[in-house]
Amino acid sequence: MKIKHLLPVLFVFVIVNAILLSAHILLAEQHVKYEFVMAVNLMLLMMAIFNFNRIRKVDMNNPRAMINSVMVGSLLKMLVFAGAAFFYATQKKAPVGIPTLLASMVLYLIYTWLEIKWTQTIKK
Repeated sequence: MKIKHLLPVLFVFVIVNAILLSAHILLAEQHVKYEFVMAVNLMLLMMAIFNFNRIRKVDMNNPRAMINSVMVGSLLKMLVFAGAAFFYATQKKAPVGIPTLLASMVLYLIYTWLEIKWTQTIKK
């Protein structure tokens, strides 16, 4: 796996963690659980690395295989996060909060966008 393709994802991971650690008091005032968002960020990084490795092995000359691979990656990501949300809900018994979920969804969209851009650059 070429590390240069993972640099944008690693950059997002480091920047998000730096923001969360430096502004955790401000985020607590806004009712954002920064530990939860950091866990989501780590899970997204791991899923992105897994998907990059999986997509790299797909025949890029077959558009259907490429689209199927991206769709399977999204489905896997959703299943992992649904399982993690279920586990969190059964263990904590406390609500996460809308601001925390919105921050997590924004991170999910950023990582998904980076994965799709990565797939497009591999195709070229």
